[in-house]
Amino acid sequence: MSYQVLSRKWRPQLFNEIVGQEHVTITLQNAISMDRVAHGYLFSGPRGVGKTTTARVLAKTLNCKNSIDNNPCNKCTNCHDITHGNNLDVQEFDGASNRGIDEIRDLRETVKYPPNNGKYRIFIIDEVHMLTKEAFNALLKTLEEPPAHVIFIMATTDDHKIPVTIKSRTQKFDFKLISEDEIAKFLNKILENEKIEHDNKGIFQIAQKANGSLRDSLSLLDQVIAYSNEKLNVKMIRDVLGIIEENIFLDLLMLINEKKHAELTNYINDLLNKGYSISNFILGFNEFVRNCMIYKSESSIIHNLSEKSINWLESKCSFTIKDIINILDLSLKFEANLKNLLQPQISLEILFLKIALLKNNIVTPTTVQKKTDNDINIKTNPDTKTNVPLKKEGNVSINIEDHKINLHQNQTNKDLTTLSLDKIKDSWKDFINELAKENTKISHFLEDANLVSYNENKLCIKLLNGNNFQQNSLEKDLPQIESIFKKILNKNIEFEIRLDNISKEKSKKSDEKTEEREHPLFEKVIESFEGEIIR
Repeated sequence: MSYQVLSRKWRPQLFNEIVGQEHVTITLQNAISMDRVAHGYLFSGPRGVGKTTTARVLAKTLNCKNSIDNNPCNKCTNCHDITHGNNLDVQEFDGASNRGIDEIRDLRETVKYPPNNGKYRIFIIDEVHMLTKEAFNALLKTLEEPPAHVIFIMATTDDHKIPVTIKSRTQKFDFKLISEDEIAKFLNKILENEKIEHDNKGIFQIAQKANGSLRDSLSLLDQVIAYSNEKLNVKMIRDVLGIIEENIFLDLLMLINEKKHAELTNYINDLLNKGYSISNFILGFNEFVRNCMIYKSESSIIHNLSEKSINWLESKCSFTIKDIINILDLSLKFEANLKNLLQPQISLEILFLKIALLKNNIVTPTTVQKKTDNDINIKTNPDTKTNVPLKKEGNVSINIEDHKINLHQNQTNKDLTTLSLDKIKDSWKDFINELAKENTKISHFLEDANLVSYNENKLCIKLLNGNNFQQNSLEKDLPQIESIFKKILNKNIEFEIRLDNISKEKSKKSDEKTEEREHPLFEKVIESFEGEIIR
């Protein structure tokens, strides 16, 4: 007999064997015992967590001749045929392959016929989100009022693509990712039955790599077993699956913490030269930083950090919880965009240099305790509960509820409020980009403009090759323009929109031609819809 992969050999055949989905299996078993079985079910959730398996177990239980405790007996003819896909009363459809209206019309004809040997005719539609709009519409009526002997069980990984009209006609069950502990326990059970020596720590590495998918974990286990004829140990599993040791990620954080930028880049290049993939690398790094974040936040969640990492976080690490969150945020964005990068190695180097620079920009307590003559002392008045400024020579501090905070921000705030024409020009591109998110029309008009002057909080702008329509549109939207400007440069200013001399002359001639040629009704339409005549 040919070899059968573990995911098929160990596919659960009873509700009690389905891992990590008790909220679904118990509900279905109770519905069967109470004779409250629905005519339509929608199983949604990530890949490899048991949606199709649960559908098959449900179908077997409903048509089993000798069900035991709301589980199939797996011995009768119906159970045997359903398990092997030979039962005429239980039909499975692949939504990706049979997605058209013709296939659904054939299904609608089939539901009219009563079951052959079982109590129900059951239709399992996998990847149902792949059906076309027309196919969904053809399915609606049958799904709403099917014959009493028909049950639909639909499975999908993308339930947001399912029309609301379909969802409202079914009972929806959300399958969740399976925990690492549950996956590891299931894998250990399989290995004990297969009589394969294994290291529990190595098996947990497989469970972590599977990211909540039991089917993925079984595929990885198959791969590891095929590689080794001996005991499955941690080192071998890491080598086969490309899992990077925790110490490597700890070394990276140490280099960042110690501001060793050159060593950081060399370290990353050495790792990639050893054959580690960038995707495995960034996945492992994000998991490690996440564990550091959990530990730093003193959460009750299990963090899976080694003793060496914990000791470093406790004694030599200068990262705050905020620093770790910022690092993880940058790294997660890189992971999300990895498949679109043309030069992933260069991008990875840039990522870690950004993280290192981010660490260098962190404000330490020594930088905020510098004494200046401009400091202000603010103390809470116990009677009025208000903050009262108090002048004090030398160093001045804020004292609120007995907490002393040293400030050195006056000069910085002053710099933020000082605005010049040059600063506006430097930030003009950012202003235009932000404006484009709110109003593409006026951002386009202002792209080709000359910043003439800035005096007394008034910015004078000349539109190059502009016209009266553009000027009028901008003046109409001045509140929005000024609001976006304040958002970018933190300053309330007034905009003055002008046309250059050439544009004025063109607009004048255009207006004269319009007066001569255009009908008054046409002008009314242009004005109502803010249109523009293009000749």
